[in-house]
Amino acid sequence: MLGLGVSLCAHLAWVVLCEVMSPAPAVASSPPPRSTTSASANTATPTPRPQRVPAPSGEANGFASTSVLAVLDEATDIKTFRLARPQGFDFKPGQFVPVRVSVGGRPHVRCYSISSSPDSRGYFEISIRRQGLVSTTLHATLRTGSQLTIGRPAGQFVYPGSDDRPLALIAGGIGITPLLSMLRHALSSDPTRPVTLLYCARDRQAMAFLPELRVLAQRHPQIRIGITVSEPTAPAPWKTGHIDVSMVRQYVAHPAHTIFCVCGPQPMMTAMEQLLTGEGVPADQIRSEQFNTAMAAMLLNAPASSGSTSDLAGVSAPDRRDQYEITFAASGRTTRASASQTLLEAAEADGVAMTFSCRSGVCLACRTHLRDGDVDCRSSVLDPEDRAAGYILPCVSWAQSDCVLEA
Repeated sequence: MLGLGVSLCAHLAWVVLCEVMSPAPAVASSPPPRSTTSASANTATPTPRPQRVPAPSGEANGFASTSVLAVLDEATDIKTFRLARPQGFDFKPGQFVPVRVSVGGRPHVRCYSISSSPDSRGYFEISIRRQGLVSTTLHATLRTGSQLTIGRPAGQFVYPGSDDRPLALIAGGIGITPLLSMLRHALSSDPTRPVTLLYCARDRQAMAFLPELRVLAQRHPQIRIGITVSEPTAPAPWKTGHIDVSMVRQYVAHPAHTIFCVCGPQPMMTAMEQLLTGEGVPADQIRSEQFNTAMAAMLLNAPASSGSTSDLAGVSAPDRRDQYEITFAASGRTTRASASQTLLEAAEADGVAMTFSCRSGVCLACRTHLRDGDVDCRSSVLDPEDRAAGYILPCVSWAQSDCVLEA
Protein backbone atom coordinates (compact mmCIF):
# COMPACT_ATOMS: atom_id res chain seq x y z
CA MET A 1 0.00 0.00 0.00
CA LEU A 2 2.80 2.35 0.86
CA GLY A 3 4.33 1.75 -2.56
CA LEU A 4 0.97 2.36 -4.26
CA GLY A 5 0.56 5.70 -2.40
CA VAL A 6 4.04 6.80 -3.35
CA SER A 7 3.36 5.88 -6.99
CA LEU A 8 0.05 7.80 -7.01
CA CYS A 9 1.66 10.94 -5.55
CA ALA A 10 4.44 10.79 -8.12
CA HIS A 11 1.86 10.52 -10.94
CA LEU A 12 -0.12 13.50 -9.67
CA ALA A 13 3.06 15.58 -9.39
CA TRP A 14 3.95 14.70 -12.96
CA VAL A 15 0.48 15.77 -14.23
CA VAL A 16 0.75 19.13 -12.42
CA LEU A 17 4.24 19.69 -13.79
CA CYS A 18 3.05 18.97 -17.34
CA GLU A 19 0.18 21.47 -16.99
CA VAL A 20 2.55 24.18 -15.80
CA MET A 21 5.13 23.62 -18.51
CA SER A 22 2.73 23.04 -21.41
CA PRO A 23 1.98 26.16 -23.57
CA ALA A 24 -1.50 27.64 -23.25
CA PRO A 25 -3.84 26.93 -26.14
CA ALA A 26 -3.85 29.71 -28.78
CA VAL A 27 -6.75 32.18 -28.53
CA ALA A 28 -8.80 32.22 -31.70
CA SER A 29 -8.28 35.55 -33.49
CA SER A 30 -10.39 37.33 -36.05
CA PRO A 31 -9.44 36.59 -39.62
CA PRO A 32 -7.20 39.24 -41.17
CA PRO A 33 -9.09 41.99 -42.95
CA ARG A 34 -9.71 41.40 -46.61
CA SER A 35 -7.54 43.34 -48.97
CA THR A 36 -9.21 46.35 -50.54
CA THR A 37 -7.82 45.08 -53.86
CA SER A 38 -9.91 42.13 -54.95
CA ALA A 39 -8.78 39.50 -57.43
CA SER A 40 -12.28 39.45 -58.82
CA ALA A 41 -12.66 41.30 -62.06
CA ASN A 42 -16.17 42.32 -60.99
CA THR A 43 -14.95 44.40 -58.00
CA ALA A 44 -14.12 48.03 -58.73
CA THR A 45 -12.03 50.17 -56.45
CA PRO A 46 -14.04 53.28 -55.57
CA THR A 47 -12.56 56.65 -56.51
CA PRO A 48 -11.52 58.48 -53.33
CA ARG A 49 -13.58 61.59 -52.63
CA PRO A 50 -11.82 64.84 -51.78
CA GLN A 51 -11.51 65.31 -48.04
CA ARG A 52 -13.30 68.29 -46.53
CA VAL A 53 -10.75 70.58 -44.98
CA PRO A 54 -11.16 72.59 -41.79
CA ALA A 55 -12.74 76.00 -42.11
CA PRO A 56 -10.25 78.83 -42.50
CA SER A 57 -10.03 80.72 -39.26
CA GLY A 58 -7.88 83.22 -37.44
CA GLU A 59 -6.57 80.38 -35.28
CA ALA A 60 -5.25 78.69 -38.46
CA ASN A 61 -3.53 81.87 -39.69
CA GLY A 62 -6.62 82.66 -41.72
CA PHE A 63 -5.82 80.19 -44.52
CA ALA A 64 -6.52 76.54 -45.31
CA SER A 65 -5.94 74.23 -48.25
CA THR A 66 -8.75 72.85 -50.38
CA SER A 67 -9.04 70.73 -53.53
CA VAL A 68 -9.80 71.84 -57.07
CA LEU A 69 -12.77 69.78 -58.25
CA ALA A 70 -13.03 71.15 -61.79
CA VAL A 71 -11.71 73.84 -64.11
CA LEU A 72 -14.23 75.37 -66.51
CA ASP A 73 -13.53 77.64 -69.49
CA GLU A 74 -15.99 80.54 -69.44
CA ALA A 75 -14.47 82.91 -72.01
CA THR A 76 -11.20 83.48 -73.86
CA ASP A 77 -9.43 84.71 -70.71
CA ILE A 78 -11.84 83.66 -67.92
CA LYS A 79 -11.81 80.35 -66.07
CA THR A 80 -13.99 79.09 -63.24
CA PHE A 81 -12.29 77.03 -60.54
CA ARG A 82 -14.69 74.78 -58.64
CA LEU A 83 -13.29 74.10 -55.18
CA ALA A 84 -14.24 71.65 -52.45
CA ARG A 85 -16.12 73.69 -49.87
CA PRO A 86 -14.47 73.49 -46.45
CA GLN A 87 -16.54 72.72 -43.38
CA GLY A 88 -17.97 75.90 -41.94
CA PHE A 89 -17.03 77.91 -45.05
CA ASP A 90 -20.05 80.19 -45.03
CA PHE A 91 -20.31 83.23 -47.27
CA LYS A 92 -22.88 85.68 -48.54
CA PRO A 93 -23.62 86.18 -52.25
CA GLY A 94 -21.27 88.89 -53.49
CA GLN A 95 -18.35 88.27 -51.14
CA PHE A 96 -14.78 87.51 -52.19
CA VAL A 97 -12.16 85.06 -50.93
CA PRO A 98 -8.40 85.69 -50.52
CA VAL A 99 -6.19 83.21 -52.39
CA ARG A 100 -2.56 82.63 -51.45
CA VAL A 101 -0.17 81.50 -54.19
CA SER A 102 3.59 81.03 -54.27
CA VAL A 103 5.19 82.34 -57.46
CA GLY A 104 8.96 82.05 -57.80
CA GLY A 105 9.23 81.12 -54.13
CA ARG A 106 7.47 84.28 -53.03
CA PRO A 107 3.97 84.30 -51.47
CA HIS A 108 1.27 86.43 -53.08
CA VAL A 109 -2.31 87.04 -51.99
CA ARG A 110 -5.11 88.08 -54.32
CA CYS A 111 -8.84 88.41 -53.69
CA TYR A 112 -11.38 86.89 -56.09
CA SER A 113 -15.16 87.19 -56.02
CA ILE A 114 -17.12 83.99 -55.41
CA SER A 115 -19.35 83.34 -58.41
CA SER A 116 -21.36 80.39 -57.06
CA SER A 117 -24.33 80.60 -54.74
CA PRO A 118 -23.90 79.78 -51.05
CA ASP A 119 -26.82 77.39 -51.52
CA SER A 120 -24.43 74.97 -53.30
CA ARG A 121 -23.22 73.26 -50.16
CA GLY A 122 -20.60 70.83 -51.48
CA TYR A 123 -18.48 73.26 -53.43
CA PHE A 124 -17.91 76.90 -54.25
CA GLU A 125 -16.50 78.60 -57.34
CA ILE A 126 -14.28 81.53 -58.14
CA SER A 127 -14.16 82.88 -61.69
CA ILE A 128 -10.88 84.58 -62.61
CA ARG A 129 -9.81 86.64 -65.59
CA ARG A 130 -6.20 86.24 -66.69
CA GLN A 131 -4.75 89.72 -66.20
CA GLY A 132 -1.66 89.59 -63.97
CA LEU A 133 1.05 87.49 -62.38
CA VAL A 134 -1.12 85.52 -59.96
CA SER A 135 -4.16 85.03 -62.19
CA THR A 136 -1.92 83.95 -65.06
CA THR A 137 -0.23 81.43 -62.76
CA LEU A 138 -3.59 80.05 -61.62
CA HIS A 139 -4.79 79.69 -65.21
CA ALA A 140 -1.60 77.88 -66.19
CA THR A 141 -1.17 75.55 -63.22
CA LEU A 142 -4.49 74.68 -61.58
CA ARG A 143 -5.97 71.35 -62.63
CA THR A 144 -8.55 68.98 -61.18
CA GLY A 145 -6.95 67.56 -58.04
CA SER A 146 -4.69 70.56 -57.42
CA GLN A 147 -4.58 72.17 -53.99
CA LEU A 148 -5.33 75.85 -53.47
CA THR A 149 -4.79 77.87 -50.30
CA ILE A 150 -7.73 80.09 -49.44
CA GLY A 151 -8.67 82.49 -46.65
CA ARG A 152 -11.88 83.56 -45.00
CA PRO A 153 -14.62 85.00 -47.23
CA ALA A 154 -15.12 88.72 -46.73
CA GLY A 155 -16.66 91.85 -48.21
CA GLN A 156 -19.70 94.04 -47.57
CA PHE A 157 -21.02 94.05 -51.16
CA VAL A 158 -23.68 91.38 -50.64
CA TYR A 159 -27.14 90.33 -51.80
CA PRO A 160 -29.83 92.61 -50.29
CA GLY A 161 -31.85 89.79 -48.82
CA SER A 162 -33.70 91.88 -46.26
CA ASP A 163 -35.38 93.92 -49.01
CA ASP A 164 -38.17 92.51 -51.17
CA ARG A 165 -38.07 95.24 -53.83
CA PRO A 166 -37.05 94.25 -57.38
CA LEU A 167 -33.31 93.79 -57.87
CA ALA A 168 -31.21 95.02 -60.79
CA LEU A 169 -27.66 93.70 -61.25
CA ILE A 170 -25.42 95.77 -63.53
CA ALA A 171 -22.15 94.11 -64.57
CA GLY A 172 -19.15 95.30 -66.55
CA GLY A 173 -16.58 92.72 -67.66
CA ILE A 174 -15.33 90.41 -64.92
CA GLY A 175 -17.53 92.39 -62.53
CA ILE A 176 -20.24 89.86 -63.35
CA THR A 177 -18.75 87.32 -60.92
CA PRO A 178 -20.22 88.56 -57.60
CA LEU A 179 -23.47 89.47 -59.38
CA LEU A 180 -23.76 85.95 -60.77
CA SER A 181 -23.54 84.64 -57.21
CA MET A 182 -26.42 86.97 -56.29
CA LEU A 183 -28.46 85.90 -59.33
CA ARG A 184 -28.00 82.20 -58.60
CA HIS A 185 -28.91 82.76 -54.96
CA ALA A 186 -32.05 84.71 -55.88
CA LEU A 187 -33.25 81.85 -58.08
CA SER A 188 -32.89 79.22 -55.37
CA SER A 189 -33.78 81.20 -52.25
CA ASP A 190 -35.92 84.13 -53.44
CA PRO A 191 -37.74 82.68 -56.49
CA THR A 192 -40.58 85.23 -56.64
CA ARG A 193 -38.37 88.31 -56.62
CA PRO A 194 -38.02 90.09 -59.97
CA VAL A 195 -34.32 90.23 -60.91
CA THR A 196 -32.74 91.96 -63.91
CA LEU A 197 -29.16 91.45 -65.07
CA LEU A 198 -27.60 93.99 -67.43
CA TYR A 199 -24.22 92.75 -68.64
CA CYS A 200 -21.66 94.55 -70.79
CA ALA A 201 -18.61 92.73 -72.17
CA ARG A 202 -15.93 93.89 -74.57
CA ASP A 203 -16.89 91.40 -77.31
CA ARG A 204 -18.31 87.91 -77.77
CA GLN A 205 -15.04 86.22 -76.84
CA ALA A 206 -14.91 88.11 -73.54
CA MET A 207 -18.49 87.29 -72.56
CA ALA A 208 -18.67 84.69 -69.77
CA PHE A 209 -21.50 82.41 -68.65
CA LEU A 210 -23.54 83.04 -71.80
CA PRO A 211 -25.05 79.50 -72.13
CA GLU A 212 -26.19 79.56 -68.50
CA LEU A 213 -27.66 83.05 -68.80
CA ARG A 214 -29.69 81.96 -71.82
CA VAL A 215 -31.15 79.01 -69.93
CA LEU A 216 -31.96 81.10 -66.86
CA ALA A 217 -33.82 83.66 -68.96
CA GLN A 218 -35.83 80.90 -70.66
CA ARG A 219 -36.74 78.91 -67.55
CA HIS A 220 -37.39 81.66 -64.99
CA PRO A 221 -40.03 84.24 -65.92
CA GLN A 222 -39.03 86.56 -63.08
CA ILE A 223 -35.53 86.93 -64.59
CA ARG A 224 -34.72 89.47 -67.30
CA ILE A 225 -31.28 89.58 -68.93
CA GLY A 226 -29.97 92.32 -71.19
CA ILE A 227 -26.59 92.03 -72.92
CA THR A 228 -24.45 94.54 -74.79
CA VAL A 229 -20.95 94.47 -76.27
CA SER A 230 -18.84 97.60 -76.20
CA GLU A 231 -16.27 96.69 -78.92
CA PRO A 232 -17.84 94.07 -81.20
CA THR A 233 -15.45 92.31 -83.57
CA ALA A 234 -18.26 90.69 -85.58
CA PRO A 235 -22.03 91.09 -85.95
CA ALA A 236 -23.80 89.96 -82.78
CA PRO A 237 -27.46 89.60 -81.75
CA TRP A 238 -27.03 92.07 -78.89
CA LYS A 239 -27.00 95.77 -78.34
CA THR A 240 -23.76 97.56 -79.22
CA GLY A 241 -22.16 100.03 -76.84
CA HIS A 242 -22.19 100.48 -73.09
CA ILE A 243 -25.14 100.16 -70.72
CA ASP A 244 -27.09 103.40 -71.12
CA VAL A 245 -30.31 105.01 -69.95
CA SER A 246 -32.37 103.47 -72.77
CA MET A 247 -31.23 99.98 -71.75
CA VAL A 248 -32.06 100.62 -68.11
CA ARG A 249 -35.53 101.88 -69.02
CA GLN A 250 -36.10 98.91 -71.34
CA TYR A 251 -35.35 96.26 -68.72
CA VAL A 252 -36.13 97.93 -65.36
CA ALA A 253 -39.79 98.88 -64.96
CA HIS A 254 -39.51 101.15 -61.93
CA PRO A 255 -35.92 102.25 -61.30
CA ALA A 256 -36.83 104.50 -58.35
CA HIS A 257 -38.31 101.47 -56.55
CA THR A 258 -35.52 99.03 -57.43
CA ILE A 259 -32.34 98.02 -55.58
CA PHE A 260 -29.29 98.28 -57.86
CA CYS A 261 -26.06 96.31 -57.36
CA VAL A 262 -23.31 97.46 -59.70
CA CYS A 263 -19.86 95.97 -60.29
CA GLY A 264 -17.26 96.76 -62.93
CA PRO A 265 -14.44 99.12 -63.93
CA GLN A 266 -14.28 102.51 -62.24
CA PRO A 267 -15.38 104.58 -65.30
CA MET A 268 -18.42 102.36 -65.63
CA MET A 269 -19.16 102.71 -61.92
CA THR A 270 -19.07 106.49 -62.10
CA ALA A 271 -21.27 106.58 -65.20
CA MET A 272 -23.86 104.22 -63.72
CA GLU A 273 -24.12 106.16 -60.48
CA GLN A 274 -24.78 109.37 -62.42
CA LEU A 275 -27.25 107.63 -64.73
CA LEU A 276 -29.25 106.03 -61.91
CA THR A 277 -29.30 109.20 -59.86
CA GLY A 278 -30.67 111.00 -62.91
CA GLU A 279 -33.43 108.39 -63.10
CA GLY A 280 -34.52 109.21 -59.57
CA VAL A 281 -32.88 106.27 -57.81
CA PRO A 282 -32.05 107.20 -54.19
CA ALA A 283 -28.37 106.88 -53.27
CA ASP A 284 -29.08 104.22 -50.63
CA GLN A 285 -30.56 101.97 -53.33
CA ILE A 286 -27.31 101.92 -55.31
CA ARG A 287 -24.77 99.41 -53.95
CA SER A 288 -21.44 98.94 -55.68
CA GLU A 289 -18.25 96.89 -55.69
CA GLN A 290 -15.34 98.76 -57.20
CA PHE A 291 -12.71 96.12 -56.47
CA ASN A 292 -11.01 98.53 -54.07
CA THR A 293 -9.91 95.64 -51.88
CA ALA A 294 -8.71 93.68 -54.87
CA MET A 295 -6.73 96.68 -56.09
CA ALA A 296 -5.14 96.98 -52.67
CA ALA A 297 -4.17 93.34 -52.91
CA MET A 298 -2.39 94.06 -56.19
CA LEU A 299 0.14 96.04 -54.14
CA LEU A 300 0.82 93.29 -51.61
CA ASN A 301 4.44 92.86 -52.57
CA ALA A 302 5.35 96.49 -53.17
CA PRO A 303 8.29 97.58 -51.01
CA ALA A 304 7.41 99.60 -47.94
CA SER A 305 8.09 103.28 -48.29
CA SER A 306 9.60 105.47 -45.63
CA GLY A 307 6.07 106.18 -44.43
CA SER A 308 3.45 103.84 -43.10
CA THR A 309 2.67 100.74 -45.13
CA SER A 310 -0.95 101.77 -44.85
CA ASP A 311 -0.27 103.94 -47.91
CA LEU A 312 -0.45 100.71 -49.92
CA ALA A 313 -4.11 100.42 -49.04
CA GLY A 314 -4.89 103.94 -50.14
CA VAL A 315 -5.26 105.40 -46.65
CA SER A 316 -3.00 107.55 -44.56
CA ALA A 317 -2.12 107.10 -40.93
CA PRO A 318 -4.18 109.07 -38.43
CA ASP A 319 -2.68 112.45 -37.59
CA ARG A 320 -1.62 111.93 -33.96
CA ARG A 321 1.44 112.96 -31.99
CA ASP A 322 0.96 110.62 -29.03
CA GLN A 323 2.63 107.31 -28.41
CA TYR A 324 0.82 104.43 -26.79
CA GLU A 325 1.94 101.35 -24.90
CA ILE A 326 1.20 98.14 -26.80
CA THR A 327 1.20 94.84 -24.91
CA PHE A 328 1.36 91.53 -26.80
CA ALA A 329 -0.20 89.10 -24.36
CA ALA A 330 0.84 85.79 -25.92
CA SER A 331 4.42 86.97 -26.47
CA GLY A 332 4.71 88.64 -23.08
CA ARG A 333 6.25 91.76 -24.60
CA THR A 334 5.41 95.44 -24.34
CA THR A 335 6.45 98.22 -26.73
CA ARG A 336 5.39 101.67 -27.75
CA ALA A 337 3.81 102.61 -31.08
CA SER A 338 4.59 105.92 -32.74
CA ALA A 339 2.01 107.93 -34.65
CA SER A 340 3.31 106.65 -38.00
CA GLN A 341 3.29 102.96 -37.06
CA THR A 342 0.57 100.42 -37.58
CA LEU A 343 0.25 97.82 -34.85
CA LEU A 344 1.86 95.29 -37.18
CA GLU A 345 4.84 97.60 -37.69
CA ALA A 346 5.11 98.10 -33.94
CA ALA A 347 5.15 94.33 -33.45
CA GLU A 348 7.84 93.88 -36.10
CA ALA A 349 9.97 96.66 -34.63
CA ASP A 350 9.96 94.89 -31.27
CA GLY A 351 10.57 91.41 -32.70
CA VAL A 352 7.08 90.08 -31.95
CA ALA A 353 6.14 87.30 -34.37
CA MET A 354 2.77 88.03 -35.95
CA THR A 355 1.25 86.23 -38.93
CA PHE A 356 0.58 88.49 -41.89
CA SER A 357 0.52 88.44 -45.65
CA CYS A 358 -0.97 91.35 -47.57
CA ARG A 359 -0.26 94.29 -45.23
CA SER A 360 -3.25 95.98 -46.87
CA GLY A 361 -6.21 94.97 -44.73
CA VAL A 362 -7.44 92.50 -47.33
CA CYS A 363 -6.38 88.92 -46.70
CA LEU A 364 -7.31 88.67 -42.97
CA ALA A 365 -4.14 86.71 -42.21
CA CYS A 366 -3.19 89.04 -39.32
CA ARG A 367 -6.68 89.01 -37.78
CA THR A 368 -6.07 89.42 -34.05
CA HIS A 369 -8.23 89.83 -30.98
CA LEU A 370 -7.95 93.16 -29.19
CA ARG A 371 -8.23 92.35 -25.48
CA ASP A 372 -8.20 95.92 -24.26
CA GLY A 373 -7.88 99.46 -25.57
CA ASP A 374 -9.05 101.45 -28.58
CA VAL A 375 -7.68 101.26 -32.11
CA ASP A 376 -8.47 102.82 -35.47
CA CYS A 377 -8.88 99.77 -37.72
CA ARG A 378 -9.27 100.91 -41.33
CA SER A 379 -10.47 97.77 -43.06
CA SER A 380 -13.71 97.21 -44.96
CA VAL A 381 -13.39 93.42 -45.02
CA LEU A 382 -13.95 92.65 -41.35
CA ASP A 383 -17.47 91.41 -40.69
CA PRO A 384 -19.54 93.43 -38.22
CA GLU A 385 -19.61 90.32 -36.02
CA ASP A 386 -15.79 90.25 -35.96
CA ARG A 387 -15.61 93.91 -35.06
CA ALA A 388 -18.20 93.48 -32.33
CA ALA A 389 -16.20 90.56 -30.93
CA GLY A 390 -13.07 92.73 -30.73
CA TYR A 391 -11.12 91.52 -33.77
CA ILE A 392 -8.85 93.90 -35.71
CA LEU A 393 -6.35 93.75 -38.56
CA PRO A 394 -3.05 95.06 -37.14
CA CYS A 395 -1.67 95.82 -40.61
CA VAL A 396 -4.18 98.68 -41.03
CA SER A 397 -4.77 99.57 -37.36
CA TRP A 398 -3.37 102.39 -35.24
CA ALA A 399 -3.53 102.64 -31.47
CA GLN A 400 -5.75 105.31 -29.96
CA SER A 401 -4.95 104.31 -26.41
CA ASP A 402 -2.77 101.82 -24.54
CA CYS A 403 -3.70 98.42 -25.97
CA VAL A 404 -3.43 94.70 -25.24
CA LEU A 405 -3.37 92.39 -28.23
CA GLU A 406 -3.75 88.61 -28.22
CA ALA A 407 -0.51 88.04 -30.09
